[in-house]
Amino acid sequence: MRHDATNELFGYWNRLRGARAAPERREVTPAPIRSHLANTFILQATGTSEPRFRLAGTRLCSVYGRELKNLPFASLWQTRDKNTISRLLKNSMTNKCVVKLNYEGRSSRGRKALLNLLLLPLASEANEQYLLGMIIPLGQPFWLESDAIVENRIQSVSIIDPENPVPATDPIHIASEASVGVPLTASRTIVSRKVRHLRVFDGGKIID
Repeated sequence: MRHDATNELFGYWNRLRGARAAPERREVTPAPIRSHLANTFILQATGTSEPRFRLAGTRLCSVYGRELKNLPFASLWQTRDKNTISRLLKNSMTNKCVVKLNYEGRSSRGRKALLNLLLLPLASEANEQYLLGMIIPLGQPFWLESDAIVENRIQSVSIIDPENPVPATDPIHIASEASVGVPLTASRTIVSRKVRHLRVFDGGKIID
């Protein structure tokens, strides 16, 4: 599903990287994406540690009802999805793949919302790796930001390899349709798509 904000962030990231696999973190500046900063975040992994929020927009903190800085990213997800999320993060950081993910957020009162997640790799720095990301609600649930989301559940995953880009003016939109091909109303769909050594498939697991 298309969302203008994620497409704008992808376009900004793509322009920054040029012919490289990913831009450097220092190249990412607030001004060009200032209208989206509230929904934007940066993840950092040092050495073998799990990726944590280095920065998180104010709206994201409101959606989850807490300060996200320094929180492990995988901690936001249900138990059965934690390993999948960790592997997707590692693959994106290591192989510079773009990840687009649709998921269901469940609130403390049992309400549900569909959200869109975009992960964009940044160039590694010595012993540190980074991801630039964005989370956008699909629709406008009236309760969002007042009834905190306490658990995420994966609905669908798309992986885009920058070395084999989709030949389209709207790459996020086209790649999502091609690799997911299912409505977001599906209860749980992870479509198999091979990218280098990674395969995402039904059941929420990843095999090398």
